[in-house]
Amino acid sequence: MVIQRSIEVYKGESLFRPEVPIFVNRAVETFDVIEHRHDFLEITYVAEGAGTHYIGDSALHVHQGDIFLIPIGVSHVFRPAAASPARPLIVYNCVMALESVLPLLQHFPGGDALASLLEQPVWRQYRDDHGDVRRLFLKLYDEYATMRPGWITGLHLAVLELLLHLHRDQEEPASSSRSIASTDMEAALYLIHTRFDSPITLREAADLASLGERQFHRKFKERTGMTFIDYVQSVRIDEACRLLRTTERKIADIASAVGYQDIGYFNKLFRTKTGLSPREYRQRIE
Repeated sequence: MVIQRSIEVYKGESLFRPEVPIFVNRAVETFDVIEHRHDFLEITYVAEGAGTHYIGDSALHVHQGDIFLIPIGVSHVFRPAAASPARPLIVYNCVMALESVLPLLQHFPGGDALASLLEQPVWRQYRDDHGDVRRLFLKLYDEYATMRPGWITGLHLAVLELLLHLHRDQEEPASSSRSIASTDMEAALYLIHTRFDSPITLREAADLASLGERQFHRKFKERTGMTFIDYVQSVRIDEACRLLRTTERKIADIASAVGYQDIGYFNKLFRTKTGLSPREYRQRIE
């Protein structure tokens, strides 16, 4: 006897606001979520932890930096590697109503290529080895959660940038120079994104990339568009923003959790990066 799997159907009408056909959330995956399919397109990003993604007829081990584009009608569910709350599997989801998003893309210069990406009937997996997509999802979540003036425009711009990144990843052949640059930077970028709570020196990062400090600094800026110090600060402040949004921890505790023991310096840097103090940022999203 064949046992039929129980698969729920999620409807976009329960998620979308009247004014925008995009929904963004951050989910801690558990064993309670039932396998499901939906009437909308979903792009998911594994932000923390590890586990298994059951998608279609496949079971894939996933960890931080995995990205999935899940078309309408494809069933899936995430399962954490362990039930312990100390080892959560955290996923960001960007959900789109295709009937609204596709016409927008088709009227945008060069948008047909991005629209065709969303119309593919099969799911696709991507990797974010350098943190580019992580930053986009943090921006998406921030725009959606805070609803600052112009948030709908900001949300659409971030979605366009995300789709462009996935389109290039799919279509652009990796040149030898690009591959070398990526290999050089991968270990250093991984260090920053996993050890931002500890002191990280330029020398340490350069050693991981097997480069001299001056050459590393030049290649790092070419790769990220930022200096090493600016990049580390941005990763730390992004994480501080997440903790301010999702926890009730004291600001001093958050500063320490992202690598800053001097609360005065943290407050000043936070304002420089976001235009708000940590307290103002938290109040804005409450």
